[in-house]
Amino acid sequence: MFPKTDPSYFDGPWNFEKTEHAVLGLCKILDRYAHKLTLEDLQNDPRCAKIPNLSLDTVQEVIRDVEAKLWRGAQFFENEVIYHTGPHHDDIMLGIMPFINRQLRSPKNQVHFAIMTSGYHSVTDAFLQKAMEDTLDYLYQGRIQMVRYPDFFEQGYRFKQEKDIHHYLDNVARRNPDEMRRGFCHRILRDAVGLWGLKSVDDVETRFKMEIGNLKEGKPNSHEIQKLKGEIREFEEELVWAYTGTALDHIHHLRLGLYESKSEVPEPVEGPTKNGPACRQAQGPVFSRDIEPILNQFRELKPTVISVAIDSEGLGPNTHYKVMQSIAEAVRLWGEEADLSKLRIFGYRNVWSTFHPAEANVYVPVSLNAFAVFEKAFKDSYLTQVKAEFPNPDFDGPFSELAETIWVKNYKDVQFLLGKDFFFENAHPLIRATHGLIFLKEMDAKGFVALAEEMKQKINV
Repeated sequence: MFPKTDPSYFDGPWNFEKTEHAVLGLCKILDRYAHKLTLEDLQNDPRCAKIPNLSLDTVQEVIRDVEAKLWRGAQFFENEVIYHTGPHHDDIMLGIMPFINRQLRSPKNQVHFAIMTSGYHSVTDAFLQKAMEDTLDYLYQGRIQMVRYPDFFEQGYRFKQEKDIHHYLDNVARRNPDEMRRGFCHRILRDAVGLWGLKSVDDVETRFKMEIGNLKEGKPNSHEIQKLKGEIREFEEELVWAYTGTALDHIHHLRLGLYESKSEVPEPVEGPTKNGPACRQAQGPVFSRDIEPILNQFRELKPTVISVAIDSEGLGPNTHYKVMQSIAEAVRLWGEEADLSKLRIFGYRNVWSTFHPAEANVYVPVSLNAFAVFEKAFKDSYLTQVKAEFPNPDFDGPFSELAETIWVKNYKDVQFLLGKDFFFENAHPLIRATHGLIFLKEMDAKGFVALAEEMKQKINV
């Protein structure tokens, strides 16, 4: 999954990242573990030959550094305020769920999730049509009792969203798909009542039948339908983090205006961008719409740890890059008001692009237990993404399987440097249980802002 390295990468001033890159590349070319490389192997490789003061000690330095990255990824978080960000719903999970689940085990951590856009593009008309039809069916069967409460259509619809989640997950445990679906339709109904100001069951029936007809005819989505699709994605995100007990007030749907056709920023094209020059014409984030909401959350929550997707423009969906730039600017502005010297920022990537092992400085161990939790949570929670509307062009299957494939590939590459026995003979049970690795890039606030600026400058060249 690693992108092919530009030969010019090894030109110019040398650094240790290039050394790691070259040594791993040689291991893969020779299909040989690092500790078995000879000095002759290194000297005969055109990339390794560029390493200053080349010797077998160079290989040992790489091994020690890689091992340090792994232990960094095995760290336990405690007494932290952690703010995970994702451009779309499911980006955080696909990138770093095993990393997060360990943080959620300690009640001394405050873990928040901020999803920056509505993601309504990822919900098909057919999916929404079926959801509305099912909701009507449950109403006709008398199985949505909440509509019988006298104040439901005035204000009751706004309450008990937590109950919808609990009902759904209870029936995941009971393996009852019909009741899972009923819990989902409860949320659809609540959202629809608030969206259209519906005042009775008759209003619901009339509105739903009209919208179902529009969807069948393929009419363009109204703003309200776009919002309802986005709220479906929000429910999915709430489900996946409710697996570990995260409350709704720790999940923040910022709904930044990157999808609004009348906004100052053009409508983004989802999926991997294919036209480089066209990408470079995209405008940057707008302060009041894209940056200020994030900055206000920083001021309120005061996170000590932040995660952010750091795909370059052109490597993943265009929105990923714009969201990263919005977060970077919010961090920069927050730094003018507060001391951010201890803030840690973890950059991640998921199914659209990957880190080379040399780029990352934190390797998070992933056990088979973590694989199982991840796979089931994705399947049960992200109903719209079992067959993605915007699939990865290099992989035909659920995004969860693609993420797992990447983690396994990362692990196999690191095995070249540390050896297989490092893992299965390790004294630490977490390392012994490792069968995949998530690569992260840890930065301080200044480093993150500088990285975002560097990426921006490359686009503007």
